[in-house]
Amino acid sequence: MHRQQLILVGIASVFMMSAVPVLVKSTSANEYTIGIFRLAIAIVALSPMVLMRGKLRELSRRQWLQLAIIGVVFGCHWLLYFFSIKLATAAIAALTITTYSVQYLILAWLFNGERVAPIEWLAIALCFAGCVIVSPGLSLQNQVSMGIAIGLVSALFYAALPLLHQRAQGIGTLERTWGQFFFALIIFLPLWDLTDWKLSTTDYYQLLALGVVCTLFAHGLWVKSSTELPALHSGMIYYLYLPGALTSSAIFLDEPFTARKLLGCALVLSASAGLTVYRYQRSRRAIAS
Repeated sequence: MHRQQLILVGIASVFMMSAVPVLVKSTSANEYTIGIFRLAIAIVALSPMVLMRGKLRELSRRQWLQLAIIGVVFGCHWLLYFFSIKLATAAIAALTITTYSVQYLILAWLFNGERVAPIEWLAIALCFAGCVIVSPGLSLQNQVSMGIAIGLVSALFYAALPLLHQRAQGIGTLERTWGQFFFALIIFLPLWDLTDWKLSTTDYYQLLALGVVCTLFAHGLWVKSSTELPALHSGMIYYLYLPGALTSSAIFLDEPFTARKLLGCALVLSASAGLTVYRYQRSRRAIAS
């Protein structure tokens, strides 16, 4: 695909994913039921195509390990994110997940030894300050605050995924997407006894939307675009997730646009986007010199 096509694919996938907080919050299905249902649909749909391609048997042991790590990290991210949405509001959970870009920087500093400039630490601090602003209190005994804390941990797992996918580029996009879902399902299956399938028809329609639109299509397209696009492009595209989730939560869940919520979102978005642009320009200057 050309870069312009990949950008459009990325935008479409992010807007589809931005419906997740609203659907998860509105359905009476619990976190374990949502995860298993979404992953099962994705695997059932992708497995025939993956098997027909016959690429899985060509993978090395190291590549299978890469797929397993991607799936485990993704499964932990999903489970924690669903808890965050159920505990907090859809919009606030979406806000916490947007911090993944600055958390990626922290991971790069810790594990890759990348230099973090003072202005970058300031951007990181502003992102976390935005999450504190929307919290009704700093005590974890508060349900919304607990949801924010869990959402931040979920974002940490999510921050590791682009790096893991880039290191596994030798595996085809379809096989990587399948592996991500397959090994994530292995994380969820031991929790089967905690699922609840006594749901209404509306709940099952919501689960179908989560499984087909928000999982199969959205994540499959996002894996392709985020892997093949430069980090600047994929990072900036993903920031559309927050306004998309804010708008849909206001329309479908009647979540109000309070001053605190808007200020927190503005801090997280501006700091994250500014940090992405700053790092891109710094890398360009380094290459030019």
